[in-house]
Amino acid sequence: MWTVECLTCGQRDEVEGEPADFTSVPMPDRTVARAITQYAARCREELGQAIAPVVSHAGLWLLMATVAEHVSGDDRVTLEQTLGIPADEASAVARRLLAEPHPTLAAAVGAWAADDVTTPVDVERPVPDQMALDAWASQHTRGLIDSFPLQVDELTRVVLATALVLEPRWTESLVTEGSRVLKLHGGLQTIVETTAAGPVVVAKPQSEDGIDVVSVRAHPRVPPSQVWQAVDEVVAMLDDGALWHAEIADGLPERGHSWRAATVRRDLLASELQRLPTDAEGQPQLWTSRLPVWSAQDSIDLGSAPGVAQVGSALTPEEPAAATNCRQVVRAEFDAEGFKAAAVTAMDRVGSAPEFVKARVRRVDLDLRGSHAVVAVARGGAWEGVPLVSAWVPGPNYMDSDGEALELLAETDPDEAAALSAYKEARMRERGEIV
Repeated sequence: MWTVECLTCGQRDEVEGEPADFTSVPMPDRTVARAITQYAARCREELGQAIAPVVSHAGLWLLMATVAEHVSGDDRVTLEQTLGIPADEASAVARRLLAEPHPTLAAAVGAWAADDVTTPVDVERPVPDQMALDAWASQHTRGLIDSFPLQVDELTRVVLATALVLEPRWTESLVTEGSRVLKLHGGLQTIVETTAAGPVVVAKPQSEDGIDVVSVRAHPRVPPSQVWQAVDEVVAMLDDGALWHAEIADGLPERGHSWRAATVRRDLLASELQRLPTDAEGQPQLWTSRLPVWSAQDSIDLGSAPGVAQVGSALTPEEPAAATNCRQVVRAEFDAEGFKAAAVTAMDRVGSAPEFVKARVRRVDLDLRGSHAVVAVARGGAWEGVPLVSAWVPGPNYMDSDGEALELLAETDPDEAAALSAYKEARMRERGEIV
């Protein structure tokens, strides 16, 4: 008998067979995935993006990688340190990612220049008008994003853009509990110990579309920056096949910041009971995760992101005084059927004094079950392991200390916490703050 584990959902089972019956599969090369993961961590730290509603660092990395081979001198050294791999290799990676389609993910690159501009990048001429660029964004995000991140005019010299869109669907729809809460009964659910954030709960609905959507929640007192470090640890465990369904890290209590465990009696069909995972003592376990229905969108100024200045200079080497702008429009949705996300990242060079595009950013906080992090990771082919989209889903009454106070009170006096929570919710309904 052999114990086997599904790398997609973390489920384990026993099968019969001899060693000759099994085929060894080499571990995929995750060099690019690690480089983008490290770049995302740097952006969160330097740009203060730990609680950004949603952002695609992969989209910005891909945009810079397409130009990397044309960057020279000290800028090239700086850019290689930023991208995490040599410049020529980064550009080759970009071409390979675009040439090898993913079953669920679509990616595109666009480059345009004014007729009189000298640039080393392969471009179309002239620069399209705003309506055409908006149509390009919509076309390459399957309609999820209908406006181009940058505004162009007669002073725009070069425009470079990337678009990413992914729409993985859950193998089984999640159960709706109320209007804004989902219940996950299968997939991958576990509680692991991390170095950055201590014990965290992990939930990943099962999908056969080659995208892992992983939700990670830590203690409310853990800073978001450390939660994202814990997310990277969790994804690394998943990559290594060390994240198993229905396991609680050794030494953790029955009750924690976002989990409760107890032995109960339930009426189950024999077939249902047989499918349940078991603990070390052979006792069946019934795991359920509650996740919020959430959506977020943002328009992000990336002009000061690492690497942007070096790439911008390489776009118009004969116009060093041109200004570089870089913005991203990104949108994500998590519901009972699956996950949708799209990002358009654009950079341009403007041949005059810098023009700053002013945008009103609408923050979307729809997490009703507590703060947690989400990352969507590509699986298969050239995209293996690439963290495509990450999102911070704030907790209930975000920026309201009452929410965290109730979380902490629940650890010592759950009945009192429940009563206070019910009273607070009733008052909010009276004031019309919630429906």
